[in-house]
Amino acid sequence: MTAELARLTAAQAKADEIIRTVGESPDGPLLLRVSVTDTATRQRLATGFVNYTTDQPAAPLRLVEVTS
Repeated sequence: MTAELARLTAAQAKADEIIRTVGESPDGPLLLRVSVTDTATRQRLATGFVNYTTDQPAAPLRLVEVTS
C-alpha cells in the first residue's frame, strides 16, 4: 500500500467514525447536515445529519473551521 493510499484509507475510516458518533436519523424539520471533507483532496468523505430543536426561529448558519 502506498503512503497516499494509506493516508486516504485512514482519513476515510476517521470520517466514518465521526459521522457514526454524531449522526442521527433524519427526523423532524430542523436538521444540520454534517460533512467531513479531506482538505488535501477536497473530497467529501462522509455526510450525516444531526437533529436540533429551538424555541427561536432558525438563525442563518455559518461555516466553522475546526483545526487541531
